[in-house]
Amino acid sequence: MNTWQRWAQAQARRAGRRQDKREERGFTPQWFLLAGACDAAARLAPKPAELTPLYPDEPAFWADPFVWTRAGERWIFFEDYPFATRCGRISVIPVDAAGLPLGPARPVLEEPYHLSYPFLFEHGGELYMMPEKTAVSRVDLYRCVEFPYRWEPAVTLIDGLKIADATLFEDAGRWWLFGAAKIGRARINESLFAFYADSPLSTHWTAHAANPLVKDFSRGRPAGRIFRDEGGQLIRPSQDCVRRYGHGLQLSRIEELSPTSYREQGFLHLCSEDFSGWRGLHHLDWQDGLMVMDAQRRLPAGEPAS
Repeated sequence: MNTWQRWAQAQARRAGRRQDKREERGFTPQWFLLAGACDAAARLAPKPAELTPLYPDEPAFWADPFVWTRAGERWIFFEDYPFATRCGRISVIPVDAAGLPLGPARPVLEEPYHLSYPFLFEHGGELYMMPEKTAVSRVDLYRCVEFPYRWEPAVTLIDGLKIADATLFEDAGRWWLFGAAKIGRARINESLFAFYADSPLSTHWTAHAANPLVKDFSRGRPAGRIFRDEGGQLIRPSQDCVRRYGHGLQLSRIEELSPTSYREQGFLHLCSEDFSGWRGLHHLDWQDGLMVMDAQRRLPAGEPAS
């Protein structure tokens, strides 16, 4: 970004905060989930308005969904943030092939501090969860000991850094950990930092030579699992935080990735206001024919959450 672009973003953010302050008087923002059946190609052109909203059944918000299938059953893991405690936990809800709930949501992981973004992956026949833990400046893995409800601490990957929305993927025999971070003058909502190791369970991660790879409120912070398109190219979802945190979603193709270089090119941008009057849209995941996203709406203060 050049100096003029940074100035323009700063002006847009200031104007957005002023407008939000006016619009949110008497209202409570609430994140909720979206789910629906689609094929893998739909990840390149998501249609949030065609997905089914899943609303919290208590005063809370639900965000950062990741879908997982086991023995033909589908489960959505997500950040569950009760307004009463103001402390996020990880919950899970069973759904059918269309994304409709088959039962109530249940907490599966709670700590004395805030948890969010329950990134899931398998390695060596084990299922792991890597929730966001910026409150304690760590990136930790939990191992599943009884799917989907029981998890135990496994290993600390990185200690002493505030890394948000940490996302793992493998490329050319090397494991990468991408995340937003507050390091130096970079802020979480604008940044993308990368670290690499020879295993996703490693406790020794090397910082990318070009960190931060991205410093841009329109596309820095991660927004879900990095995946490959039909041609094998890596696709990175990211957040547009210019207007506000989680205002929109962008998809970019990773065109170059090595320990010393990085280049990506955006090809799709979704703005929250384009869909049903929502105020936020900041996450995407897909597995076995089920897409999950999240969105934000406004509730009149005091109105029931459902």
